[in-house]
Amino acid sequence: MPYGVYLSAAGAHAQSHRMQVLSNNLANVETPGFKPEQTVLQARFAEMIEEGEVTQGLGGADDIGGGVTIAPSATQLAAGPMKKTGRETDFAINDEESFFVVQRGDEQLLTRAGDFMFDAKGRMINTSGDQVMSSDGSPIQVQPGLPVQVAPEGRLRQGGTSWELMLAKPKSMGDVAHLGGNQFKPLAPFDLVGGNDRKVVAGTLEQSAVSPTGAMMELIETSRVYEANVRMIQNQDTVMGSLISRVLQA
Repeated sequence: MPYGVYLSAAGAHAQSHRMQVLSNNLANVETPGFKPEQTVLQARFAEMIEEGEVTQGLGGADDIGGGVTIAPSATQLAAGPMKKTGRETDFAINDEESFFVVQRGDEQLLTRAGDFMFDAKGRMINTSGDQVMSSDGSPIQVQPGLPVQVAPEGRLRQGGTSWELMLAKPKSMGDVAHLGGNQFKPLAPFDLVGGNDRKVVAGTLEQSAVSPTGAMMELIETSRVYEANVRMIQNQDTVMGSLISRVLQA
């Protein structure tokens, strides 16, 4: 394969991947607590340099480079806008480093989406059916049919029993992995947030952090770059075909 076709194909593949990431961000523009992904592209050395057969910087043909390669996407963890909902069991965290903790099977997950509710059994759950955890490490369970009072900073009361929404603060934001949607997986032990550090607001939801206008502009730009790479492949194929024809006719 001609080297130029290889470079253009690598560029088209990278832009196709970027379009998929941007499309997923746009699809989650209404998902509470969603954090957009950002495509990371890296310049690639020529194959012989990557394999150690040639040293970089000699000024030869291999220093031209090997196009681009796709690195793991980065999650943008900035807080989204807050919106009042009027539902007492909707909660938002007014900082960028804390998460609610929910239980899915035997696994604890983190989320910024506080759109919680009580099911028929009195369990506090999220829209995915995961159980919301309290600070003592147990799922929040109330008596069905009895009123529940929502107190400041993410606290609940029913009769003489009280609960406190578990808030987790990872030691590093690199210790969380995006599972898709508004769910994250802790990769290391996290700290619990307590006392005056609990910045939980009831009756409010954190909205998606995706900027629809910005994401749409990026998508248009990416589509045009992808098309440019495809045209380059077509042009080089045409030139190569013309060259072969001339050689055969000579």
